[in-house]
Amino acid sequence: LALLTYPAAAVIPEGSTQTGRSWRDGAVGTGPFRVTRFEPGLHLELERNPGYWRDGYPRSRKLEFSFGISPQEIMSGFRAGRFSLAGDLYPSDVEALRREPRFATGYREAPRLSTYHAALNLHRGPLTDVTLRRKLVRAINVEKLVSQTLGQIADPSHGLIPPGLLGYEPGHRAALFAEPRQDRRESPAQNELTAAVHPVFARELAGLYDGIVASFRKIGVNIRQMTETMDEFTAAVQQSAVDLVLARWIADYADADAFAHVLHTREGLYGPICGTAEVDDLIEKGCTETDPEARHSIYRQIEEVLARESCLLPLFHEQDYRFARPEIEGLSISYCFSYDTLKVRDQ
Repeated sequence: LALLTYPAAAVIPEGSTQTGRSWRDGAVGTGPFRVTRFEPGLHLELERNPGYWRDGYPRSRKLEFSFGISPQEIMSGFRAGRFSLAGDLYPSDVEALRREPRFATGYREAPRLSTYHAALNLHRGPLTDVTLRRKLVRAINVEKLVSQTLGQIADPSHGLIPPGLLGYEPGHRAALFAEPRQDRRESPAQNELTAAVHPVFARELAGLYDGIVASFRKIGVNIRQMTETMDEFTAAVQQSAVDLVLARWIADYADADAFAHVLHTREGLYGPICGTAEVDDLIEKGCTETDPEARHSIYRQIEEVLARESCLLPLFHEQDYRFARPEIEGLSISYCFSYDTLKVRDQ
């Protein structure tokens, strides 16, 4: 049923096989807005759709989105009134705005269908050694590090699957994901691991990334970052060319399969890094099983395999959020944003 809510499954008029030369010329839909101008990666302008099915909506005449803006620019632009809504800020800036009465009342948050994690390459290189993988996942006190560096915009992960979906069990952090166990008598050998690092870890999550690197260094493991851009990151993951991947996964629809399938060895993005035949079998069973209790059990088994093999270390689930300026009304958040309810308050 979750797949029916995925945009790619939307019902469109018969014969709508071509979308035209651009979004403006060929987009099909009855949503609240229509595209008037689009510069990929830079800017998007939308206008009210006069044929929208919901009477009285959208409440705003026009929306404009700016892309590729740094957290610092978002913060300064929001304070100055250039941006009506703000997200993707540094955690410290989120906390600062939440303490200001002028902006605190315009804050909204909701769980996001996302998991941030470290995937360990069990198919090549030094991390084929399960002992070293276990040492890595035990080196990080996830709950403490996430709390210290990200505050309220993140919930430490109990597994790959986020809250609200089959397979999630609160408080059930497997033994191999437990707090680190340090043996001060041990003098660890020095290891260097290559890493593909999602660009978000160099921006909003820089503090978390520094903490991960420092935790690994304490057990004698140094990280050599091999990627800077998103293109480099994607290529390194697809080629399975690194020992470690610091990444995130944002699902398209609210179902546990949207997270588990990313580990499929043939079809999943991270399958070539940390997938196994055992997990493949469980993923395929989960896809065809219709009983909710049985599906929950299948996805719990996947989580147990990940813990046992120490091939994926869950870090946190994101709390999606937005700040609205005082003159903006109607902001609400669930698994998506309801832009049709936004309105600039009458002066």
